[in-house]
Amino acid sequence: MIDDLSLSKNVQFYELNKALTVKSIEDTFKEISKDRVGNYLKNSYLVRKKYTTATGNKVIYSIVSYKIEAEPSFLFGTTVKEQKYAYLLLIECGDALAILKKYVDSPEKHFSSFIGEYDYEKFCHFHGKKNPKYERVTMKNMSISNAVIRSRSLEAKSLNGILSSNSSSRSIPSNFRMKVGEDSYTLTPSTSRVSHRDKKSSFDGLIDWVIEIKNEIKITNNESEFLRNFASPICLKDIVDLGHQVVAILIDLSEIETKLSNGSAVLSKADGSQLNQREINKLFNRLKSPILIDGSLLKVKWITLPGKVSYSKNLITIRNTNLDKILVTENGAETYTIGSYINKEKPFSAVFDSPNYSYYSKSCFEDKHLVNNIQSILNIFDDSYNFTGIASEKEKPHPANLTRFPDKSLFRKVEDQYCVPHNIVICDDMNDEWSDHIAIDSNSDIPSISFIHSKFTKKDTYGASAFHDVVAQALKNIGRTQAEKQLFKNKYDNEWHKNYEKTNISRVTGAANWQDLEVALDAVNQNPNSIKKIVLATPFLSKAKLAGELNKLALGQKCKPHYVQLIWLINTFISSCKDFGVQAHILCKK
Repeated sequence: MIDDLSLSKNVQFYELNKALTVKSIEDTFKEISKDRVGNYLKNSYLVRKKYTTATGNKVIYSIVSYKIEAEPSFLFGTTVKEQKYAYLLLIECGDALAILKKYVDSPEKHFSSFIGEYDYEKFCHFHGKKNPKYERVTMKNMSISNAVIRSRSLEAKSLNGILSSNSSSRSIPSNFRMKVGEDSYTLTPSTSRVSHRDKKSSFDGLIDWVIEIKNEIKITNNESEFLRNFASPICLKDIVDLGHQVVAILIDLSEIETKLSNGSAVLSKADGSQLNQREINKLFNRLKSPILIDGSLLKVKWITLPGKVSYSKNLITIRNTNLDKILVTENGAETYTIGSYINKEKPFSAVFDSPNYSYYSKSCFEDKHLVNNIQSILNIFDDSYNFTGIASEKEKPHPANLTRFPDKSLFRKVEDQYCVPHNIVICDDMNDEWSDHIAIDSNSDIPSISFIHSKFTKKDTYGASAFHDVVAQALKNIGRTQAEKQLFKNKYDNEWHKNYEKTNISRVTGAANWQDLEVALDAVNQNPNSIKKIVLATPFLSKAKLAGELNKLALGQKCKPHYVQLIWLINTFISSCKDFGVQAHILCKK
């Protein structure tokens, strides 16, 4: 069979700490093929056979291939079966193991005591010294906010020099395609996979290529300027040894949600009863919010969960009895708990009591640029407005004859101070709101439009909850800053031409009709130098107090844990605004 192979160069690479044993391979082959149909393919069950290529490269390989039957993916609950052929090929080349497979799930887990993952930097900076052109990159956001784009892909003939360092320094590359000369490679660090866009290869040619790639990974250093702009990897133990602790975790269970929605999985309790849709929605909605870590307590949406977080050299483990009691059953057969899934697959990100560090997909990363950006973070705070005497956000309930928001409301303060230089002000609060206020200055040489989001709390607070609410609202609607004029007209026709709720407060001031508003919007949209802003009105924050905590970081000192989450949210807000070409402003107290 070996002589008949024609394989794509799509391989997972692992460090081989010790040679695989015959027993470990045979046990694995037996386990993965337990549902095979008939016998193994002829000459396809070979264990630890020696092989030398025409160029003299020597390896030890093992292979198994067999037939399986499964219901076609476009059918469900039928007796129709399609036949497929699965294979697993293991290539031991000195101190490395190369794995090729088809229709075999995670074979590497069977060899965990024999192999280890390559250092992240070595793997990512593959061919870095050859000045590769990066054509595509998929990035995961380091933020734990659920209001940001968590993953995005960028593609160009060459991203080198195009991608903003502001975006990349808070991002983790999960997949990228690069071109080295005429060769095109795709790397996926989380699965240790290297793919080479090339014609299919014979077994002999594949072995030579595997050894070439293995040798390149071994000699790779931190030499790619493009990748150095991204978050840098760091060992979890090193972070913990520095005295840092995890303060918040965001779990991504989208894979299980997808399986539930397409009917390939069900959730059940320990007593065997299935979760109903209301219980499922409650579970996933709750876990879409950050889980705060307070010593041995886990808190989500102000609810305390039983459990704890523990650390090993490289991994974070989450223990929660509630999640350990919810069973996932796939295709009526394989069953596992959500808790075991979380700790096996590690589908979560975490932040520490220092904003420099983040944990994602079994790896830790450091943003080395954050401390240098502290002054730029503080610069978006404007403490020149008078927020004294505010009693509430809108001072509800409102009498029917009200023509302005009450004097002691935050809305009134925003209108009387920030909005004054603008010739049109729109109150978009309630219903399908884009923001609380939209203020347009179409008369200046450089016109502008501001989307204002207001948040009031009875007491000053520097915890993440209140600020997270207003940031989430702003980022959820950040795309509205680029809305077409027709969308504004739809809003005007449906809501803005009316008064605010059951009062005499005009939703639009400065424009008597749609035509007036249209002229102002044209002035903004037709000027290439016009300014778009997202403004957060947060009178519960003091710039002086925040500066004091941020300056501790600049001096290499620790700050209070809740300030760390606040800093992450501020930086997320700034980064997201920059990505959209929007100015970020935060109105606060002195």
